[in-house]
Amino acid sequence: MSNDEHEYLSSAAVAGLGSSPSYEKDEYHHEGNVLDAVPPTLLAESCNSSNSSAPSSPKGSVDSTASSSSSLLDPSSLRKVEYCLEDDPFADVRDRMEALSLRDKMKHVYHKNTDKEARTLKACNPEDDITIFAAITTYLGYVVLILTGHVRDICASTFRKGRYFRSTSNNSQEDDEDGGPPPPLEGSNSTSGGGNYPSDDRTKYAPLLKSWENFYTRRLYHRIQDCFNRPIASRPSAIISVLERVSFDGNKTMNILGRLSDLPDEHRAVSYREGQHYDETSDGRVVRKCLNLGSYNYLGFADDWDITCRKDVMKSLTDLPSSSGSSRLEFGTTSLHRQVEQIVSKFVGKEDAIVLNMGFNTNATIIPTLTSRGDLIVSDELNHTSIVNGARASGASIRTFRHNDSKDLELILREAIVYGQPRTRKPWNRILVVVEGIYSMEGEYCDLRNVVAVCKKYGAYVYLDEAHSIGAMGPTGRGCTEYTGVDPADVDIMMGTFTKSFGGMGGYVAASKRIVNELRRECAGSAYHNSLSPVVCQQIISSFQVIMGQDNTSIGKKKLEALRDNSNYFRMRLTDMGLHVLGNYDSPIMPVMLYNPTKIAAFSRECLKRGLAVVVVGFPAVPILMSRARFCISAGHTREELDRALVELDEIADLLKLRYARSTFG
Repeated sequence: MSNDEHEYLSSAAVAGLGSSPSYEKDEYHHEGNVLDAVPPTLLAESCNSSNSSAPSSPKGSVDSTASSSSSLLDPSSLRKVEYCLEDDPFADVRDRMEALSLRDKMKHVYHKNTDKEARTLKACNPEDDITIFAAITTYLGYVVLILTGHVRDICASTFRKGRYFRSTSNNSQEDDEDGGPPPPLEGSNSTSGGGNYPSDDRTKYAPLLKSWENFYTRRLYHRIQDCFNRPIASRPSAIISVLERVSFDGNKTMNILGRLSDLPDEHRAVSYREGQHYDETSDGRVVRKCLNLGSYNYLGFADDWDITCRKDVMKSLTDLPSSSGSSRLEFGTTSLHRQVEQIVSKFVGKEDAIVLNMGFNTNATIIPTLTSRGDLIVSDELNHTSIVNGARASGASIRTFRHNDSKDLELILREAIVYGQPRTRKPWNRILVVVEGIYSMEGEYCDLRNVVAVCKKYGAYVYLDEAHSIGAMGPTGRGCTEYTGVDPADVDIMMGTFTKSFGGMGGYVAASKRIVNELRRECAGSAYHNSLSPVVCQQIISSFQVIMGQDNTSIGKKKLEALRDNSNYFRMRLTDMGLHVLGNYDSPIMPVMLYNPTKIAAFSRECLKRGLAVVVVGFPAVPILMSRARFCISAGHTREELDRALVELDEIADLLKLRYARSTFG
């Protein structure tokens, strides 16, 4: 591989490529040909993709040097659609990208690889691959944080001063001087009667939060609170405007900075104004212009909305309100709701569909409707929280199987059928196996072919959550079933959301007419919750029409190609850096392992300083050792933007010692 291909890497990273193993080291060109084992249909699909000239995005470019972010909100200055059928922005790496993608698909979808490939083409498993040094330092980091937090709590209680120490009223202070009980820390389990609020008296009121939850929030989460919940003042497009926040109480609370004129210190105002990524909104609020690597803008509808969806969405407001003000069973169903359900069922290949106004709520209310006491839910151990909540609310028994392990799933199903229900040994009324198309914290797609085969063998129902895969996987965006070659008829319940690939909100469930009709009557999310906004319905319809080519353009096809190319390119380059990158090729989600809790804040702040908006994830969202950064790539990104991000990330990887795939010490 030429050095030109690694011009974005540091000299240390380039030197390390030749001597250190990579999780995706491309040996396809000198160690046999993986294409020999490819099914003809898959090979034809790959060749068509390889010869495509997908642009990096069906849009133009926002001037990143503009002095006012108000231009981001001005339709006339939005990224213009620029298609170039002759130019392939990834021509120099096209062959390698396609070979890596195909090899990954052969291994994880069709499970066809030689013994040598099984040894060399190793996927990153963070729990197996975390180094001893990273594990020890991670535990040590949490020990130091916890001990420091307890010391600070003791000092606050002793000296009656601190961020979380409630000051008492004057009368209470006088009582304190006479030997009365001191005021407690916020949320503490003190049984004293001090404090400003009746609930501070723990002899009469139980704490709302457990002591550990409260301690974790105060002494661990608040330390890095600035890395989360960052508000934006623009569309969630490839370039976003992140509102600047400040804290005057050690990160206990965060405040929007607002205008520079509000700052009492002129020196600080100058430092903001001279910042490389400084910008202002139309009303003068300070923002930081960043490359968006965290939003679920998979198909880039936030970038070219004025071209693809605006006309029909705005037109819908002339006939229908922004809210129907009622549930679906009352007066909340419009012609647009019916149209959405029809287009969804046709798109995914099912008889009928039902739409709800919240993706999380879809799983949380649909699963309790499908299952109840006497049923068994078998869930992948890494399923989303909405699935976990829905399963717990159902009253059904729950068992988990090892992530993406169809053999473990088969053992659990076999045992469930043989032994039946606990104590009574009666057969289960029904068994529901729940998996995801793409796992949002791992970037891996489901081993759907084997899961479906096992479920058919044992008579279990299959529930597929395609929140992140619908619209983002497969040649036509039809999700995990299309990508893995599984007949949608073999998946009993197909769930998905409109928040990722369609630029809308809400979720859907597609199934047989009998099941959908039952869900319309019995599901709490449909029967009692406010229906989906008609305006959002039109946004969903318009985006589906673009993806399916019903707008008489090739924009949808190019968006799908651009998302795949951008994702595979970014994943390939991150892997070349020696980072622990999770997931599969053709997935738009790529987590990078940080492990150490101190690196969560450091990574996020370094990225923000360099104009990169990223998502970092720590405990309890992931296991205590598995802290990570999660990149979400979009069809709205250009290669130039991705290369700029890779340059910055390469510097950060050196600074924070993140090359765990190459070195024990990162």
